[in-house]
Amino acid sequence: MKESAQPIVEAVNVHKYFDDNHVLRGVNLNVTEGEVIVICGPSGSGKSTFLRCLNHLEKIDEGRIRVCSHYVGYAEGKDGRLVELRESEVAKQRLNIGMVFQHFDLFPHLTALDNITVAPIHVLKKNEKEAKDMAYQLLNRVGLAKKADAFPSQLSGGQKQRVAIARALAMNPRLMMFDEPTSALDPEMIGEVLDVMLDLSKQGITMIVVSHEMGFARAAAHRVVFMETGTIIEEASPTEFFDSPKSERLQQFLAKIL
Repeated sequence: MKESAQPIVEAVNVHKYFDDNHVLRGVNLNVTEGEVIVICGPSGSGKSTFLRCLNHLEKIDEGRIRVCSHYVGYAEGKDGRLVELRESEVAKQRLNIGMVFQHFDLFPHLTALDNITVAPIHVLKKNEKEAKDMAYQLLNRVGLAKKADAFPSQLSGGQKQRVAIARALAMNPRLMMFDEPTSALDPEMIGEVLDVMLDLSKQGITMIVVSHEMGFARAAAHRVVFMETGTIIEEASPTEFFDSPKSERLQQFLAKIL
C-alpha cells in the first residue's frame, strides 16, 4: 500500500434512495492504491448498493464519487455541477474497475478461455493470440490451467468464480471489487476462491470486498469497515476491529458471527 498516493476511490457524503427507502446515508470512504478494504455488516445495510454506486451501476442521489481521479458516471461542468455522461463514456470509465459478482455471470456458450478473452479482444482491441496468451496465464494464476476448454456447465461453483476473477483481471483494472463472491458457493468451495483473493491481495492489487468471511478480512484487509442502516459505523485495522471494537453495535455483530 502506498501511503502517500492519491486515493483511487474517494466517496464523499454518498446518499442513495430507492423510492422512500434511504439506503445510503452519507457514506464517506477513501481507498488508497494497494489497499484492501473489507466491508461487512448485516443484510440490508447498504454494502452491495455502495459497491454498485462506485462503478455507476446505481446512480447516487447526493454526494460525489471519484475513482482513479475521475468522477464515475459524471463530468464536472464549468459551473462546478456534475453532468451525467452517456453510457458509452461511462463504459470507458469502468475499464479501470474489475467487478466480481455473487453469481459469476459467465457466458454459458463460451469456454473458460473464451469467457476471459472476449472483452480484451472486442473492447481493448487486443489481437487473438495476445488475448489467449494472457488468458492462459490468468487461468494458471487462479489454478485452472487445465480447464481452459471447459464450459461453465462443466465447472463447479468455485471454479466458475475463479474464472470470473480471471475475466475481471484480464482488463488490467486499477481497482478490483468483489460483491460477496463466496455467498453462492458450497462451503467446501469457498476456500479455493478466498485463496485466490488472498494471493491477489499480497500482489498489491487495490481491492474492495463485501464479505462475511472474517478469516479473509483478518488475513488480507488493511482496513475492515462495518456498515449498518446505510452508514459506516466503524472502520479500523483488522487487529483493532476484531480485538477492540469500539461501538456496541459492532460488538454485538461480531459476537454473532465469530
